[in-house]
Formats: sequence, C-alpha cells, structure tokens
Amino acid sequence: MATERILVLEDDPDILDLTVHALRKAGYRTFAARTGSEALSILSDERLELAILDVMLPDLPGTEICRRMRESERHRAVPVVFLTARTEEHDRIYGFSVGGDDYVAKPFSPRELVARVQAILRRTTGSISGERLRVGDLAVDLDRRQVHIGESPVNLTFKEFEVLRALVVAKGRAVERLHLLEEVWGMESTSGPRSVDVAITRLREKLGTYSRCVHTVTGLGYQWDPDRWEA
Repeated sequence: MATERILVLEDDPDILDLTVHALRKAGYRTFAARTGSEALSILSDERLELAILDVMLPDLPGTEICRRMRESERHRAVPVVFLTARTEEHDRIYGFSVGGDDYVAKPFSPRELVARVQAILRRTTGSISGERLRVGDLAVDLDRRQVHIGESPVNLTFKEFEVLRALVVAKGRAVERLHLLEEVWGMESTSGPRSVDVAITRLREKLGTYSRCVHTVTGLGYQWDPDRWEA
C-alpha cells in the first residue's frame, strides 16, 4: 500500500477534488491547496515525496512554488509535476528550468496522472539509501566523499565531487548549468558556465563506463540517470 505524501495545488475546486480522490484511491496521503500561500504553509509543515502544482494561480504561480522548493534544503529533491493548459515548448522549457520533473496537460485523465506519479516515485523513492548510492560496481558515499568502481577508488577533485553530489541528490531531475555553477562555485564566483562543462567532462573521464549516467539535457543542463548504464 502506498504511503507517500503528495501536495496537490490547484485553484479549480472540481479538478482539485478529482485529483485528490484519484490519488487517495491509489493509496497516497494527500495535502490539498487552492492557493500558492496555502501550498507554502503545507510545505513549511510537512515532508513530502511529490508535489503536483497548477501553473496558473491567482497569487503565486506553480513555477514560483517550485523555484522556492528547489532553494529549500528540505524540499530540494522533491519531484514536481506541473498541471497546465499551456503546453507550448517555451512554457515547458521554463518549467523544467525551474526544477519541474513532468507536465500534465489539462484536461487530463486521473488514471494517467496517477500512472505518472507512480512512475516518478518508482524512480525517486529509495533511489538513495541513506547517503550511499550504488550502480553496478560504482559506489558513491556522499557522507565520506568517496567514490569507488569495484575496489578501485575514483579520485575526484572537490568540485568534481560536488557536481556529482548535486546531480545524484536531484534524483533524476535535470539540473541547470547555472544552478550547478551557483551551488558548486558560489554566487560570487567569476567562473562561467564553461567551468561546469569542463568539470562534467573530467567527471565523465574518471567514471569510465559509468559516464553514461551523466546525461546531457539539451538546452537545460545535466541529469543523473543510472538507467543509461548497462553492465
């Protein structure tokens, strides 16, 4: 039985009720909000496994809620699904750039939405056990800052490890190059996005076969995708 906690932010009461009912029927614990302010209140009180956010709202748009989640240590890695009637490419790109994981266009099938939620949670829930990650013979210990392939240590520089950490803790979400630059090099750094690309190149070289897990998301940044590795 599913026990994951999901925030649903939607200002249309009929769509909100329909979505909440479908998720509860599937076994999820849901928290409903009709305004961005209500959603922020829930986020301050609860730990969540996923958030479903309406993009167009009278106070705070779902994209702004998502942006604030990505700046929060507590909710940084929580997957976000956007509900929207706007599905133009530039809208989707912007949604992904602020940290969204998926888009569902209105009107939508509740069964499809539940299926997408289940797919995302399969990828994210339990993907990192404690502070350790294993893919094949690759082992990453985030606490000890150690990386091994089999018995052999992978010697990463501080910034290479921090780039890897940022990608891993995003749990499959694409991370913008500028976000990596700010997080690893710092907002006051004079380094440019090219520094991120160089660090990614060196990281891939050191990971060898597992470099395929570091996936380039064109126009956005990079993504940790262990499914791309094949023994």
